[in-house]
Amino acid sequence: MTALLEVSDLRTEFITDAGVIRAVDGISLSIRQGETLGIVGESGCGKSITSLSIMQLLPKKIGRVASGQVRFQGKDMLKLSGREIRRIRGNRMAMIFQEPMTSLNPVFKVGKQISEAARYHLKLGKKEAWARSVEMLRKVGIPRPDKIAEQYPHQLSGGMRQRVMIAMAMVCSPQLLIADEPTTALDVTIQAQILDLMRDLQRTENMAIMMITHDLGVVAEMCDRVMVMYAGQVVEETDVKTLFADPKHPYTRGLLASLPQLAGDQDRLQSIPGQVPNPAHMPSGCRFAPRCPVKEARCETIQPELLETTPSHSCRCLLQQEGII
Repeated sequence: MTALLEVSDLRTEFITDAGVIRAVDGISLSIRQGETLGIVGESGCGKSITSLSIMQLLPKKIGRVASGQVRFQGKDMLKLSGREIRRIRGNRMAMIFQEPMTSLNPVFKVGKQISEAARYHLKLGKKEAWARSVEMLRKVGIPRPDKIAEQYPHQLSGGMRQRVMIAMAMVCSPQLLIADEPTTALDVTIQAQILDLMRDLQRTENMAIMMITHDLGVVAEMCDRVMVMYAGQVVEETDVKTLFADPKHPYTRGLLASLPQLAGDQDRLQSIPGQVPNPAHMPSGCRFAPRCPVKEARCETIQPELLETTPSHSCRCLLQQEGII
């Protein structure tokens, strides 16, 4: 099946007082219609910057896509004009941000904020757009949607605000939904409801989802394929079942080992020693080498490539590619 979204060798840079910092370094990915791709990694690994690069939402004065391609439905997004981007963004490609209170405008009713996208992209009249907003609030499971549409963001709970964000993203029936940590600030009960809602909408609309998260439980529940990122690079990519059953990269193994266990001999949670490298001073070899428990001396000088170690399973590790570990 032809990919809905194809990203090739994406490199994103930021201009800082310390110089030019590459936050995303050579990311490639593809998502097909109806598929869910998970991007997982700890804070600062480049997950969110990848999504902002795809959506063309980088801060203009300090952020830029230095090289690469972002093809959506066959069009290179990086070569489109601002007007053409705005026709796609919020319409055929939409995004749910991590914290609704920083994304929703506090001085406008939520119904008006949802209806703006419908008026701009679908060319609906004021009454039609409002009716569609109320219908979307009903679809995302909000009780009394006609009343909630008249309220302001601060009058709603965290779970309700996140549902409003999903309604806003879904109002134009996008082909691709990018969800950046959509359940981070919610308690576990509301998290489960939001994930169920996203699954239901995906089945109904045959929509592709890019799920950005640091929560491996969300990955296991939601995703078909998964990419593990570390220090701006993809270190492992495979289908979700294989990742949990047979992780290849030492970093992925460390992430899985750090999950809490319900039973067994584990007295305390395991952790990955050391710190994430400073993006202004990346290691010269493998970026995970300073923290890797199985590294060899050459790992600190040779930069590994992301190569297929078994069919449909790629890994950025010299020792894994040579069958040593």
